[in-house]
Amino acid sequence: MRLLDRNPLNELSLRMVAREAGVAAPSLYAHFPDAKTMISEVGRECWRQLGEVMAHSTQALEQPKALNELKSKMAAYVGYAMERPSRYQLLFAPEHAISEASETMTGLVQPAYRSVFASIKHFAAEGGILPGKDEVSATLVVLSLAHGRIALAHLAPWRAANSAEGVTEFVAETIDRLFATAGTVTPAPLRLRPRKIASAPAKARRPAKRGN
Repeated sequence: MRLLDRNPLNELSLRMVAREAGVAAPSLYAHFPDAKTMISEVGRECWRQLGEVMAHSTQALEQPKALNELKSKMAAYVGYAMERPSRYQLLFAPEHAISEASETMTGLVQPAYRSVFASIKHFAAEGGILPGKDEVSATLVVLSLAHGRIALAHLAPWRAANSAEGVTEFVAETIDRLFATAGTVTPAPLRLRPRKIASAPAKARRPAKRGN
């Protein structure tokens, strides 16, 4: 984790970890067969950390309403991603994803997903209208919103709006809008007019010859 906080993900290696731990590099093979397995296990731990940070973020709330819970959790989510960019990038690196051995195993994303899902379910129980057809869709909307904004911020970290505070504020304001306006407007179904395809001009018919 210390190495990830100081270096980009693509620079992490077994040799670096061995040096940081003060052991010979071959010693690590007693724990991990290769660097990919090691990094995948670190990714699983990062997901666990993120879920824990989100869950603890609501303890100091004075008004434990569902929307306040949700915004507090997403502020913690953004904070983790912006303060530890290499750890966050590891969470979504497909080359380091762990294939689950069975459907009964805990999925990688579940610590963060379940935290958001619980607040959205609480919001629905309070009578709120969700920005989606159900709790699952609304959870995906919120996580996609945060992940997309964080990804853009990581691409241009020098911009003032892409600071941790700026991203947190954007996500919170958008959540307020999404959950305040959900269900108030029924969008008209999208109707596409079929394009008229110009047909080739018909050949002029020659007048029939009249007999003498």
